[in-house]
Amino acid sequence: MTFKTRNIILAAGAAVIVGGGAAAIAQTSPAQAGAKFSVAAERVEAQGYAILEMDRDRAGFDIEAIARDGRRMELDVDAAGKIVRERLDD
Repeated sequence: MTFKTRNIILAAGAAVIVGGGAAAIAQTSPAQAGAKFSVAAERVEAQGYAILEMDRDRAGFDIEAIARDGRRMELDVDAAGKIVRERLDD
């Protein structure tokens, strides 16, 4: 796990605790949320992306990342870590 991935996981756990609300806490513990973040992050990084920012959404995650060729990209990633949409970041 890279340093950036670890920081993303820690931030995700803190976001669930601080701003997630009772429903989010009841459905997943911070450890489970961090595990899902880590799985998705590791799979995206394995495809050559350097993650800059990662946020949870209804279907999975919104990720801003740098591609191998240096382009800044926006990625839609499902809960399992599969990239379902790639587009250039504006």
